[in-house]
This record gives sequence, C-alpha cells and structure tokens, in this order.
Amino acid sequence: VHFDVMDGVFVPQITAGPGFVKALETDMLRDVHLMVADPAAQIDAFAEAGADILTVHAEAPTARAALDAVRAASDRLGRPILAGLAVMPGTPLDSLAPLLDPMPDLILMLALDPRDGAPADLAQAGARLTALEEIVAPHRPLMAIDGGVTLDTIAEAAAPEPDMIVSGSAIFRAPDPAAAFAALSRTWADHARPFATAETEHA
Repeated sequence: VHFDVMDGVFVPQITAGPGFVKALETDMLRDVHLMVADPAAQIDAFAEAGADILTVHAEAPTARAALDAVRAASDRLGRPILAGLAVMPGTPLDSLAPLLDPMPDLILMLALDPRDGAPADLAQAGARLTALEEIVAPHRPLMAIDGGVTLDTIAEAAAPEPDMIVSGSAIFRAPDPAAAFAALSRTWADHARPFATAETEHA
C-alpha cells in the first residue's frame, strides 16, 4: 500500500502522518512516499510505524541525510526497510548523482508535479526512467512510476518496464474500488515485466 505523506510545505496538500501508517491493518508492504520539506526528520517515526519502503524526494534539502537515515533505521530495527528516491518531472537527471552513491533501493519517477497541478505525462516519465536506467547501469535499483495511472493509461505506464506502478485516484475514486483494483491488476499483469507489481495509493 502506497502512502502519500504531504506536509503542506514541500507540496500544498496535507495528508496523514505515521499514526495512520501504523494503524492500517494490512499484510501488504507499507510503501511511504514522503513529500515533505525535511524528510530526514521524519524517517525514524515512519520506520517505527512499520514502513517497509521509505521514499524521499531528490528535491528536498535533506534528501541525502534522509536516505542515510533509512538505512540506519533498518539496521537499528533489525528488519529490511528499502530506501527510495523520488524524482519530480522537472528535475534534471544529471543533478541526481550525489544521491546515487550508495544507490537507492528504489527510484520513483513522478509523471506529474503535485506542486503545479499540471496533468500527468506518462510518456515523459517513461522516457526519463529509461534514461535514468542508463545512468545507473549496471547497478539497477527497483524502478517505479507514479501519477496518472488508470485503466486507460496503464499500458503506457508499463511500456518502459518499471518494476512497480502506483495508482491512487483510479482506484479510490471509482464507484467500486475493489473492482477497479482488480481490473488494474489484471491489465498490469498482461503488460508488466516479470515479477513487477502494482500498488494502491492510500492517503
């Protein structure tokens, strides 16, 4: 389950905190996407709340410290916690170099920027994901795409062969969220690379 955590500063929206992540009863992985101005200050709280993946934004001033904090929390708690790096559509890929050593476990390419309200561009996100794969080769982390993924666009999202996709509104704004999730999962299975996964977005 993918949680969008927003602080009203880094992005204009405000959503839930670590208490919500901890309270949700699920057997699924808790994938926490921190769209916050100071992710380094939030890592321990979300790790202790049960996050299995903690993704921070490359554009956040404390991104480097946050990635290091995820690894430290994983060691301290004695369980795997993946360190993810999210990238906004307008961020130059060559600016990511300081954040790629050590390599994150996951790179999340956004197809839209929640700060400006522009529509999702899955084709651009896919092209950027492919370009980034070439930059990080041969050390390929998990690759994911987030934003604008619906039943109509899922094939386009799958074209660059990400390991994961994130879909929120297409599921939770549907008349029958369970049926929408099932339909997306079936379509994703038809297009995805082997072992790839789809995630529902919550929060």
